[in-house]
Amino acid sequence: MARDGDQCLMGCSIKGMGKEGPQVVDGAPTGLILNHAYSLNDIMEIEDPYDKNRPLRLLRLRNPWGNSEWNGAWSDDSDEMKKYKKVIEKYINSLPPDEQFTLGDNDGTFMMHYSDWKESFSTLFLNLDFPEDWTGVRFNSSWTQGNSGGLPNTNTD
Repeated sequence: MARDGDQCLMGCSIKGMGKEGPQVVDGAPTGLILNHAYSLNDIMEIEDPYDKNRPLRLLRLRNPWGNSEWNGAWSDDSDEMKKYKKVIEKYINSLPPDEQFTLGDNDGTFMMHYSDWKESFSTLFLNLDFPEDWTGVRFNSSWTQGNSGGLPNTNTD
């Protein structure tokens, strides 16, 4: 699993049938776009001052086009954001200066709760910068039971 200190690049997308287009759930647009990549800029777990037993698990995403933001729970004008704005701002101020951001900017950056993210997005992209002495192999395939059984028990060529 990637950790914040791993300095990996992460992104995600929503698989849809056909071309890019708005994601619509129960007849209402979500603000998200099908078949479009989003950067995953932050994954945070923040103590909930109203329920200390359940932390807030939030993600900060960005549409690289700089527009069309999520409009559900935890979006800029949502009830959740209004209720927890000071808590989120405290978290933002604890980040290094080059990672801080401004809530409410119309720049394609938005917050989502983890549960909404996993319901909406179908693909996670993770790019680790491996050490120079490592080698790698690329292949285009699917993650299936036949090819994802893990490493062999003995070293072989």
